[in-house]
Amino acid sequence: MELKNHPINAAEALLIRLKANGVDYLFANGGTDFAPVIEGLSHGIARGADLPEAMIMPHETAAVGMAHGYYLLTGRAQSVMVHVNVGLANCVMGIINAASDNIPMLIMAGRTPITEHERFGSRMTPVQYGQEMRDQTAMVREAVKWDYEMRYGEQADLLIDRALAIANTEPKGPVYLALPREPLSEPWPAKRAVVAPRQATPMPPPPDATQIEQAAEWLSAAQNPVIVCQRGDPAKRLGAALAGFAERFALPIAEYWPVRNVLAGDHPMHAGYDSGPLIADADVVLVIDAQVPWIARHHQPAAGAKVIHTGPDPLFQRLPVRSFQSDLAITGDPAAIVGALHRALEGHGAGDTARATRIRAAGAERRAEVHAKAAAGSGAPLPGAPMTAAYVSHCLEQAIDDQAIVVNELGAVAAAMTIPGPNQFFSAPYSGGLGWGLPAAMGAKLADRDRLVVACIGDGSYMFANPVACHQIAEACDLAVLILVLNNGVWNAVERAARMLYPEGHAMRMNTMPITALTPSPDYGAIIGASRGWSEDVENGTDLPAALARAVTVVTKEKRQALLNIRTGTV
Repeated sequence: MELKNHPINAAEALLIRLKANGVDYLFANGGTDFAPVIEGLSHGIARGADLPEAMIMPHETAAVGMAHGYYLLTGRAQSVMVHVNVGLANCVMGIINAASDNIPMLIMAGRTPITEHERFGSRMTPVQYGQEMRDQTAMVREAVKWDYEMRYGEQADLLIDRALAIANTEPKGPVYLALPREPLSEPWPAKRAVVAPRQATPMPPPPDATQIEQAAEWLSAAQNPVIVCQRGDPAKRLGAALAGFAERFALPIAEYWPVRNVLAGDHPMHAGYDSGPLIADADVVLVIDAQVPWIARHHQPAAGAKVIHTGPDPLFQRLPVRSFQSDLAITGDPAAIVGALHRALEGHGAGDTARATRIRAAGAERRAEVHAKAAAGSGAPLPGAPMTAAYVSHCLEQAIDDQAIVVNELGAVAAAMTIPGPNQFFSAPYSGGLGWGLPAAMGAKLADRDRLVVACIGDGSYMFANPVACHQIAEACDLAVLILVLNNGVWNAVERAARMLYPEGHAMRMNTMPITALTPSPDYGAIIGASRGWSEDVENGTDLPAALARAVTVVTKEKRQALLNIRTGTV
């Protein structure tokens, strides 16, 4: 007997199983391989099936970036589907970013039909010959945790279960499933129900008690302990645990190059964003889920210092070369490890009161100095002089509320802001795939439409984001994001690298370094204007606060995307 509300094909069963696994959205950039997906989606909508919402993505960069940003706020892995090898190629950079930051997501790409005739779904156009590859998955295999190509339609639900269970298992990351058109088109077995997921996601084991006690002994005896962290979690569990732990035991915390901020910027134990000077004087260093806790070329722990690495994968085994000193490595959930250390240290006595006083005073002095320097970077009194990125960040902090989210890609300076709380300042992954910031901000806005979301990005990053596609999506989906383009007319990271490596070199003596200039600058306002967005150019720093106020009003009151094109200098 045929089951009630039965899927019409394997593609519909796949969609149902995505939703059953907690996937809210299918970020989709379609192709000829999508025909069974479109048919299954249409059938499911008509009968009221519980399906993820299909979001039309005019470019794959936006699809992967939005899935990334959505996870940062919700902690829920999302799905992306693109067109065969050419669509997957456009996803590669975003997948590398997701792998670097341990972001779980399911990437699905069609595969050109395997068969030429007879089977339903077989090839119908010349393009389907030209898109054939011997190993399409090779493009992403190094960056994903798991990959497979569906062979038969009846595998659809079970493959989704396995893919997402693996993606969400620590250390988390992207997974990939190839979907040939023939199995997607197969009718779903008549007596097979699409029920709840069959594979649970395993939880990390509790941290080892012996290792926790060893770490507690070292920390309790330390005169100059330091904590280094770089990323929190969407539920803010690590931020809450670390805030209490550090204050109770007078432990300074450096958030070196934070990709997901952990603490409020004015937390009493916040020691800034440069771990190097602290590492040099520390006798015990506690590293919490930090891929790069310092730069080995410039800094090393003091002789005799103990270094403790903690996290789901304290060795970051995906990286071929990573040789930071590690005297103790504790595997587990970062918040659980901090909680266990807190309890263990209670048995070793109270924290150092004098040390706590010194850390608080040093933090207050550092913040005052940094903020004063940032406030002075407006370019005044020279008319038309470029602003510093720190000044833009300082003004941005004054313009937004304490619940706002800042998504930063080579734009904002965390030290120049007092970030109100954990998980409110996100920076691009260390993989450095440009074009991440704008779509990630859009994904964050999709996750929480009531919060102000700001994309603070460089001009090069804005170009890489395929802004025409991003603005079209933002208009179509009512994603009112505030975009600050810090326009210095140059590949700043490229120029800075040349200056650092060859400080006395020939390039330093040139008016314009080769392979760095981004001039003439496009009319960025015209780009967002094509999608009915609001924009304004800001040439003088004295005009920035008022321009920011106008932009925030447009986003929050008019519910329109807004862009400020801000003239800044190089760093």
